[in-house]
Amino acid sequence: MQRSRRADSQDQPSSRDGDRAQKRLLEPLSTVVRGVYRVLLGGFAVGALAPLIGGRPHLMWGGSSVCAEDRAEYGADPFASIFAPRPGVEAMARPWYCTDHADGAQRLFDFLGGFPSWVLLMGVLFLLNRLVQGASREGVFTTRVAKLLRVAGWWLLLGCLVGESVEAGAHAALLATLAQDHPFTADSWLGGWEAPYALVLTALGILTFARVMRAGVAMREDLDGTV
Repeated sequence: MQRSRRADSQDQPSSRDGDRAQKRLLEPLSTVVRGVYRVLLGGFAVGALAPLIGGRPHLMWGGSSVCAEDRAEYGADPFASIFAPRPGVEAMARPWYCTDHADGAQRLFDFLGGFPSWVLLMGVLFLLNRLVQGASREGVFTTRVAKLLRVAGWWLLLGCLVGESVEAGAHAALLATLAQDHPFTADSWLGGWEAPYALVLTALGILTFARVMRAGVAMREDLDGTV
C-alpha cells in the first residue's frame, strides 16, 4: 500500500510545479509591468519631491519653455535652399511657437497637453500590476483575472478617447495664446484631435479576450462541479 501511494504521488504533478507553470504563463508581461510601473512611480515621486529639496517640480514632459506646434502644413518655398528638396518635390513645414515667459494659463494648457496620457498609462500599468499579482497568487484562469482584464479594457478604451479630447483642446487653447491668427474655436479643437486607432483596437481586443476568458472560467467551474 505504501509503495502504491508513493508511486501515485510521484506520477501526479505537485502543486508547486503547477504554480510555476502558471507563473511562466505571465512572462514576460509580469516582469515588464512591474519594472516599468516601479520606475514611473519613482520618477513621479522624485518630481513631486523636487520643491522640497530646492529644485523645480516637473513631470516627464515639458520644460522651462512652453511650446505649441501648428499642425497645419505650409509650403516652405522661402526655405527651399535649407530643406533642399529634389526637383519636382515641394517642401512642407510646421511652425513651432515657443515662449520662455509663459503665464499661468499657458503652463496649465501645456500641462494638460500631456497629463491625460500619463494618467492613462499609469492606470493601465496599475491594473495590469494588480492582474499579475492576483494571477500569481490565485492562478491565471480565475474570475478575478477576467474581471481585471475587463476593467483594463474599458479604462483603455474610454481613457484614450477622453484623454485625446482633453489634450487636443489644451493644444488648441495654448496655440491660440501663442499665435495671433489661431483663435480657439471648435474647428481648431477638432482639427487637432487625432483618433487613437491603435489604442481603441487594443482595448476592444482586451475586452473580447476578457469575455472569452470569463466564459472559459465558467466552463471550467461547471466541469469541476460535474467531476
